[in-house]
Amino acid sequence: MTDIVKLDVGGTVFKTSKSTLTKFDGFFRTMFETPIPITKDESGAIFIDRDPKHFRLILNFMRDGHVDLPNVSEDVKEIQKEAQYYLLEGLVELCQKHQKPDELEYPDKFRYITSDEEMFDLTYMPKKPVIVFFGPMQSDGAIPYPASVNLLEFQKNYASKIDIFIRLGNDKGWYFKGYANGRTFFKDSKYDGNIMYLEVVEEMVRKMISSRN
Repeated sequence: MTDIVKLDVGGTVFKTSKSTLTKFDGFFRTMFETPIPITKDESGAIFIDRDPKHFRLILNFMRDGHVDLPNVSEDVKEIQKEAQYYLLEGLVELCQKHQKPDELEYPDKFRYITSDEEMFDLTYMPKKPVIVFFGPMQSDGAIPYPASVNLLEFQKNYASKIDIFIRLGNDKGWYFKGYANGRTFFKDSKYDGNIMYLEVVEEMVRKMISSRN
């Protein structure tokens, strides 16, 4: 019975075993295997100042190494945040895989190409299909964004399938090129003015992906 541990998580009490809490590297193994101070409540339970909403699921993951995640994306994001706090890398990865591409949090909105050398390195025989959006930057630094393609939405929808880059320069309007298997797709896809059609871009993406199958 000495293996039983009582936890007070944000005012809600949970009981589990020490072996469950120390099964994986992380917050609890560090707590029990190093001489760090442990805060306890008035009943003697170990106090953890976190929201208890998803802690039962956290415990189930520590017991079995796997858990069924809910289909609500906001809940999965909350669980991922708790998993990061408890240093459970396996659960963090599970949450990331469970989310759709447009639900993932990217560190930056866009990736930019700033030199010819970088352009060559990124587009010559890439391991993953690459699309580069070329856009105009005016002398005052203003950027007229493409009217018919929402670049952020495009990235969210396709970032799991292709690598997406932006290169700003002296062009009059937006255009794009795709690169896969040593080929340049739609190399003449340059449009005058501020017109770049989403359906044309998506058609190119499908061709690039199918060329790798």
